Amino acid sequence: MFQKIKEYISLVLHSTLNSYTNVFFSDNKFFALLLIGVTFFNINAGLSGIIAVVFSNLLAYHMGYNQFTIRKGYYGFNSLLVGLGLGIMYVPAVPFFTLLVFSAMLTLFVAIAMEGIIGKYALPYLSIPFLLVIWLVLIATSRFESLTLSESGIYVINELFSAGGAEFVDKYHQLNTLGVPLSVEIYFKSLGAIFFQYNMIAGMIIAFGILFYSRIAFTLSLLGFYTAYLFYILIGVNINEMSYNYIGFNFILTAIAIGGFFIVPSRASYFWVIVTTPLIAIVTSGSAKIFWVFQLSIYSLPFNVIVLLFLYVLKFRVRQTLKIEEVVFQQNSPEKNFYSQMNSKKRFKNTYFFPVSLPFWGEWTVSQAHSGGITHIGEWKYAWDFVIENFNNKAFTRHGLHKNDYFCYEKAVTAVADGEVVDVINTVSDNEIGDVNINDNWGNTLIIKHAPMLFSKMSHLKNESIKVKVGDNVKRGDIVAVCGNSGRSPEPHLHFQLQSTAEIDAKTMDFPISYYIRKHSDQYEFCQFEKPEKGDTVSNIEKNVLLAESYKFTPGRKFKFKVTDSESDTEEEIDWIVEVDAFNNSYILCSKTASKAYFTNDGNIHYFSHFEGDKDSLLFGFFMASYKVMLGFYRKITIKDQYPAHLMNNPLLMILQDFVAPFFMFVKSEYALTYDYIDDEMTSGMIRLKSKATMKFAGYTRKTMNFTVELRNDTINRITIEQNNRKIEALCVKF
Repeated sequence: MFQKIKEYISLVLHSTLNSYTNVFFSDNKFFALLLIGVTFFNINAGLSGIIAVVFSNLLAYHMGYNQFTIRKGYYGFNSLLVGLGLGIMYVPAVPFFTLLVFSAMLTLFVAIAMEGIIGKYALPYLSIPFLLVIWLVLIATSRFESLTLSESGIYVINELFSAGGAEFVDKYHQLNTLGVPLSVEIYFKSLGAIFFQYNMIAGMIIAFGILFYSRIAFTLSLLGFYTAYLFYILIGVNINEMSYNYIGFNFILTAIAIGGFFIVPSRASYFWVIVTTPLIAIVTSGSAKIFWVFQLSIYSLPFNVIVLLFLYVLKFRVRQTLKIEEVVFQQNSPEKNFYSQMNSKKRFKNTYFFPVSLPFWGEWTVSQAHSGGITHIGEWKYAWDFVIENFNNKAFTRHGLHKNDYFCYEKAVTAVADGEVVDVINTVSDNEIGDVNINDNWGNTLIIKHAPMLFSKMSHLKNESIKVKVGDNVKRGDIVAVCGNSGRSPEPHLHFQLQSTAEIDAKTMDFPISYYIRKHSDQYEFCQFEKPEKGDTVSNIEKNVLLAESYKFTPGRKFKFKVTDSESDTEEEIDWIVEVDAFNNSYILCSKTASKAYFTNDGNIHYFSHFEGDKDSLLFGFFMASYKVMLGFYRKITIKDQYPAHLMNNPLLMILQDFVAPFFMFVKSEYALTYDYIDDEMTSGMIRLKSKATMKFAGYTRKTMNFTVELRNDTINRITIEQNNRKIEALCVKF
């Protein structure tokens, strides 16, 4: 019972705070408290706003709507705006509060409807519910005789004089003007107008809140506003229109939305903030004349029109020529969106390619690569020939006069990905060494369709060795044939290419191999979405059972660690459990701190992708230690990657970086993992991985963290985290 009450209070608290910050696309709690304080500059407005928010969120909860959406404030912020707008206009009384509650209910219903109508186009409904409801209510209340229009805010000077005399009025004038330029005054008043507070003090507090929560959002707010200010001067519109009608906030909100929230901050997003600003001005002037007929304010209509229009037209692009990227994983912070997505772009820059492996087992050598100059020329230049060589770089034993002398002859050929067999040639005789068959150029050939416009072709296979037929479905790694010497092939080798059509003589595609290992002498190198070169000795990742099982985080899997900390000289037990969220994202949850480490595992690589929660937790240490782990063991191989810049760098340093992040980066965080020890490569009982996190400023190392992860019994057995003189060690006692 107590737990349910606690969860209920938590829901009310989080949904209320997030409803306020959602107006600025944020979820910062300190910013929310500032905004709540601002709304209470007018007591009735503040009270009406919070009543509308709490009522809407509780109604949504008891009607059974998604708790995640409620907690994030998505159902509450439109009701907040309606509550503030009505609270400013009417005197508080029973008829007013009755109207307020039902207006909040109507706003919630419209928001849910908009979620379905607009949401099916993957677009946000923004403040459309607020606009529809406030307009309807204002038109309807013209006939509601029990409501009394409020004079609060109209005769401000009289109210202040009554409250504190002439001295109080003088203080108000000093604070509300401060002798600032007209443009600055309009900027602050425009910010205050978002919450129906038409004064500089409210705007200054909101501006501070924006600066606190996001330097990028603050910069964009200035860019949007001053672009509009200059445009108004350029076209000869009375600049006071921005002040009298308080429509400047449309430019501010649009700039934040387009420049850094729905679009990843960049030079291109800043450019489009400037370009779309005149469009807002046109919509503002045109719609204001139309709505004046009904004696209605346009409120945030221009902001809604331009943002939705811009996001919608982006979806019809067929080429990414504008360098605009939509935010994939929304973190309610332009900085986090930028750092995370730029980091993911580097980490997964080629993962839009369909994953294709090498067509064999073991180590083979590239005898002819792309543009090989022998047969890989013209339309067929994007292909590989593979052979097997010994330590003397010879492809055969004895004198190489017979097919069986060649190491690759009759070796297994495998499917490079799941797919359907679409063509088979299986009856061409193998050549004797030195002979070629130009009549059957490709020899015995197998073509498999893996995706629309993606086919793999393997040629020069052994006569009657193909084990599949047209129409068969194959899995990646299935043996489909053996290497031969048929067709235009003087010596046994495997020809492999990727193509966009099923024809046997189709031209080749320039397409990478997703993951493979390149061997240099006794050193190994991990390659990701690259193209093997001539002379490279390559192999698929040979999965290690202990590694694969230890990093197989299936939903419901639990861990218990006994953790010791040298700094505090304490010992405690920490529990983890693997869970999946409503969007099918897998994560490890720490029960003590409620921290979450999101991950993906494609069978070859384990990736951590995103962390939420306590950065002093053991889970965060493991996130850093195992940021990217290849699931095959190759002694002393090093895997490198980059963390998001904001993950571990000094907050003050990151504030400076935030201001210029869309233009250049001087802060970096690097990851390196070394496969340090294995007791037995055939039947592994223990593996030790060592990793290092390095934080750099302008190219100089500022901070490092060292990690050791020990694997035993198909699980994470021990985690060690070392920084400066502090050492945290966690031993798994239950899994």
